[in-house]
Amino acid sequence: MSDTLFTNVRIFDGTGEQAYRGEVLVQGNRISRVSRSSYGNSAPVHGVQVVDGAGAFLMPGMIEAHTHFSWNDQPSLDAIQRMPPEEHILWCS
Repeated sequence: MSDTLFTNVRIFDGTGEQAYRGEVLVQGNRISRVSRSSYGNSAPVHGVQVVDGAGAFLMPGMIEAHTHFSWNDQPSLDAIQRMPPEEHILWCS
């Protein structure tokens, strides 16, 4: 995986603070640096792909934390509730 520097972005970090101008360096598949900066002041770095965000928002990936692992291929909730517990556990695992 290559390194990517996102510049000219408004960073929303989910901490409750207001979004701010900055840039984010991703090395491989990890965020390695988040820094405040003015738009367009980043110098090119050898071997790093630079993506100009054009002032767009950059934020962490959204995660859908609400899920029903036990909702299987049964046609209705009633059918799921009639399943033997052992079968239901196998579907969930």
